[in-house]
Amino acid sequence: MNTLWTDILTQGENLGRVLEHLYGVEYERLQAAGQFLQNEKPIVFVGMGSAEYLCMSAAYYLGQYGRHASVINASDALYALLPALKQTNVVINTRSGETVEVMKLAHALVEAHIPFVAITNEPDSTVARLATHTVWSNSHKDWLVSINIVTAMMTTTLVLVAETLGHTETLRPALDRLPLAMQETVVKATAQAETLADLFAGIRPLYMLYRTASRSAAYCGQLVMEEVARHPTIAMDVATFRQGPMEVIDRRFGAFVFVGEAQMGDLNLALARDIQACGGCALVVGAETESHTNEERLLPWSLPPVPPHFRAVVEVIPAQVLAYKMAERQGYEPGTVRYISKLITTEAGIPREAQG
Repeated sequence: MNTLWTDILTQGENLGRVLEHLYGVEYERLQAAGQFLQNEKPIVFVGMGSAEYLCMSAAYYLGQYGRHASVINASDALYALLPALKQTNVVINTRSGETVEVMKLAHALVEAHIPFVAITNEPDSTVARLATHTVWSNSHKDWLVSINIVTAMMTTTLVLVAETLGHTETLRPALDRLPLAMQETVVKATAQAETLADLFAGIRPLYMLYRTASRSAAYCGQLVMEEVARHPTIAMDVATFRQGPMEVIDRRFGAFVFVGEAQMGDLNLALARDIQACGGCALVVGAETESHTNEERLLPWSLPPVPPHFRAVVEVIPAQVLAYKMAERQGYEPGTVRYISKLITTEAGIPREAQG
């Protein structure tokens, strides 16, 4: 079995282990990091690639409870925004703790006497050693493309926010059910993999349209489509899309539309209908009903119940499966790459091993 396919299939099991770890042997460090963030300063999440994107849901979670939070990439933080970080709580999210921009930023923070929290899957990494507080996700290590790492570290980041806000006790029962919800979503997506691929056959580029916390799923979905399927993909806020970009809709247009939170769900569903009416196709992720699955070019996709702020953890699954099937249909091994490596250690150039 293809390694990438195995990584997709095992996410529910992996998430169960991660949560058991976070609320078990890691809980003391999780508590310490949460207490460190319990002050009046805004929180800035920093990462590169998927480690940046998966923080977006956490920023919305904090904002809805009165804590200002933002997400920036490590390169911007290092070269342009470092002085502003002195007035914030910095949380660095990094799978390896050795990515070049993140590692440079960690050293710069230490030199500037700016404390920070590191969320990582490598507790002995450079960034982890430099951090004031470290939270270890303890996720399965994917072969190359980040699959389990994305959903596990997104969950870890949200769990840290819950601890910071004092929500852990009330949230735990729902979080205990999250791995099962993940597994149900994986089973459903893999069973309908060919249907997904048929829906988006001939579509280029693909849009990921979201509001608020579904931004994490949209951007992580964009990245997995580009890495695995080598398929141009655009993540965009629904409201922004309606301000002009929707002129691109025609028979060649396709989009994931993330329904998202209840108060904006009707607006997002209305956009999916508009896309269909203009000749495009849409997968409506998070639709409450699938009773109209036979409608041409519009596929509602329901999700199992999950805590509202954790929706993106399961919303990204259909994109992972679609990326895999698109790669297969183009005739190359899903998960193989031409230009990237597992660890980005330089800020310029193409890794030598990828060029071969």
